[in-house]
Amino acid sequence: MSSGSVQEPTHSELTPTDEISNQLPSSSASAGTPSGPLSMIIEAISKAIELAKNPVGYMTTDKDSPATTNSVMVNYVSMLAAIPFVAILIGDLWYYSALTHYNEGRIVAVAFVGAILTAIGYVVAVYIVGYIVQALAASFGTAKDQVKSLKLTAYIYTPAFLLSAFYIIPPLGFLTIIGVLYGLYILYMGIPIVLGTPKDRVVPYLVAIVVTTLVVYFVIAIIIGVVAAAVLGHAYGFM
Repeated sequence: MSSGSVQEPTHSELTPTDEISNQLPSSSASAGTPSGPLSMIIEAISKAIELAKNPVGYMTTDKDSPATTNSVMVNYVSMLAAIPFVAILIGDLWYYSALTHYNEGRIVAVAFVGAILTAIGYVVAVYIVGYIVQALAASFGTAKDQVKSLKLTAYIYTPAFLLSAFYIIPPLGFLTIIGVLYGLYILYMGIPIVLGTPKDRVVPYLVAIVVTTLVVYFVIAIIIGVVAAAVLGHAYGFM
């Protein structure tokens, strides 16, 4: 080694101060970039928008990307569930405040319960439908793959997650139906792309998934309705 060169210290030569500084984020990164759950939510929403803009291109590129059941559910689905949670919480707070004369505590309780139940409902529906997509696969000439089945289900629900932002204005909540319809298109295009289903089995497979999804939605709606009715009845003195 030449006399003018500087040898970098090895790991064993680093002082405690050096080791601590290496574990800390740079000031430029921490100053302008969100971290923690917020950054995960932003990243998930960014991916969701990319998928919504070009579902075929996104699914073709992403179908074989490394993933696990936990990563799909935690890093993507659960992060997107923040959209309906926040939208319903804010929407119900101002909506019930404007239309009722009940105290703030009751309004907050009703809004929070409605928001958390809806967000949980979305997440549970994705997981259950993903499991059923996998269970039905063999009947339609498709190899069973839990992760890809869950990925496809997450793709299907993505437009509904995004458009659930309309819940911030409760009377516009019905517009989420557009997300459901777009999800059907993503399902139709995604079955052969993500799961490799033969073309002549795509439509029957799609119908089976849709029927299953409707059943899941019906059951979840009943559960949410019963719990919400109980909370509303207690908050407003009906029970």
